[in-house]
Amino acid sequence: MTTALLGKEVEDFKKSIDDIVEVLKNTDEKTLYVKPSAPEWSAMQIVSHVIEAVDFWVAELEALLIVPGAKWGRNHEQARRLAAVEESVVAQLSKETAITSLQNLVPKVEAALAKVKEEDLAKTAPSYNPHFDGKPLSFLIDHLIVKHVVGHHGQIVRHLAKVQ
Repeated sequence: MTTALLGKEVEDFKKSIDDIVEVLKNTDEKTLYVKPSAPEWSAMQIVSHVIEAVDFWVAELEALLIVPGAKWGRNHEQARRLAAVEESVVAQLSKETAITSLQNLVPKVEAALAKVKEEDLAKTAPSYNPHFDGKPLSFLIDHLIVKHVVGHHGQIVRHLAKVQ
């Protein structure tokens, strides 16, 4: 990945956020909280996860730009991650608040990516998640911010198809 490709990453991220917002706007609010099955998340749980995860990964990216080589990341048991999808927490998240929060992620990601220099993209660091250990900063941007949101858009659509 080069900094020239970061523009495409921003566009892909924006499109995915816009796609999720469009799905939310076109779905009855009650339906957004219905889980397809006991182990699966509702659409709103997925949205809450996206909001929390992008905030988390942007903060990690910005920290690594300041302290290159610092240990970064988390595992699937991290408390903040789990709290974001807890049904009692998600029940307090309105459709309008979710839409605003999603839209606010776009300038946050744009601002963070504007700080990235070409030489930053190849820098590596240890991670709390062994699957991400030693991955370059470009991985954090591409997989944990951009493709993560793209994938969750598809998940939201699939889950809503099961409950509508």
